[in-house]
Amino acid sequence: MPPLGGARAWLVLTPAAFIYVLAVAARTSFAVAVPQASERFPGGASLLASFVVLQLAVYALAQVPVGLLLDRFGSRRVLVVGGLVVATGQLLMATATSVPGAVVARVLVGAGDATAFIGTLRLLPAWFPLGSVPLMSQLVSAFGQLGQVVSAIPFLALLHARGWTTTFATMSGIAMAMAMTGLALIRDTPPGVGSAQVGRRESVWITMGQVLRHPGTWLGFFCHWIGMFPAAVLTLMWGVSWMTQGLGVSVSTASAALTANTVAGIVGGMSAGLLSSRLPGYRSTIVIVSALASLAAWALGLLLPHPVIAAFLAAVVLGMTAPYSGIGFDVARSLNVPSRWGTCTGLVNTGGFTATIVAVQLVGVMLDHCGGDRSAHDFRLAVASTAVVWLTGMVGLLLSRHATRRHVRSGRWQASF
Repeated sequence: MPPLGGARAWLVLTPAAFIYVLAVAARTSFAVAVPQASERFPGGASLLASFVVLQLAVYALAQVPVGLLLDRFGSRRVLVVGGLVVATGQLLMATATSVPGAVVARVLVGAGDATAFIGTLRLLPAWFPLGSVPLMSQLVSAFGQLGQVVSAIPFLALLHARGWTTTFATMSGIAMAMAMTGLALIRDTPPGVGSAQVGRRESVWITMGQVLRHPGTWLGFFCHWIGMFPAAVLTLMWGVSWMTQGLGVSVSTASAALTANTVAGIVGGMSAGLLSSRLPGYRSTIVIVSALASLAAWALGLLLPHPVIAAFLAAVVLGMTAPYSGIGFDVARSLNVPSRWGTCTGLVNTGGFTATIVAVQLVGVMLDHCGGDRSAHDFRLAVASTAVVWLTGMVGLLLSRHATRRHVRSGRWQASF
């Protein structure tokens, strides 16, 4: 058997990571196309928000089933099927001319996207040394965020140059090609390992019960909840609209700010991975600090008088803090056996997307309530409404952290969190 982390491991991981990049690009493509979508599907901010909310709801609801499938069938099959589903969804979006067609398209994108991140993470313990998995998880997460660059620069440029249909169809074709590459190169385990880590026929109900009973699973869930949604509101739906309509900056400036967000995310991902590896006993505290920073970033972005500075400050700081949500995966993994890692990872990943669904819809409803002009003042009120989502996450994090520490101190479970 080749050493873990060798060239073969990177050959397996690379196509999986690119499938994740294309999934993120598909996920965020609607956000950069909101102005064009307003013309193609008229109905107000609430209707547009509902497209993303529905997509994210499908994503969130699919996380645990996808995790169970990963534990049973492995990453290769799940990632390839997911990539093909994303490609189909983007192709349907390219041809959609009515709301029902667009709804079906975003449902498919959400379902396919649900497989990409946790499917790629599931490969890491099989192909890389366990001590490097927290940092590798952040590398995967940071690399996947290049999908935001794809949607913010080439996708947006093609959208303005060639129009809706050509742009979404092109992304569909690329996603399909990447899925076929994954079929050729991805393997679930190194040669000689067999299927020991995949396919264990433990009852679904036993798996779910064991995962749900760990308070550390819920600590991971709320770490992901409070760490992800502040940045996701910006990148998945309202970022371009806030910058161009609320702040009045140009489309190119908004695109540059989102690109800066992605670059900041790479830096933040590296720091989060290193801190999680070296300070496992302080993981939840690290997430709390990053959550406070994201709250401050939105406050400054909404209140600063200079539009460009406000846009870039919010984008960069939110990009830096978002990867700290991934520490939730490290927390949950440390309290669950390897045969259940797919399931616990899926459940944790549900946290951030559940929070994002609520926050995105709140912003849309508040914008419509303010009159639909989407002025800077409207966005201040709309984004302020998401404070309830932030507070919910913080309370859940603190309560689950207390329960986790109590159980670990009792000797019932041994883990670093």
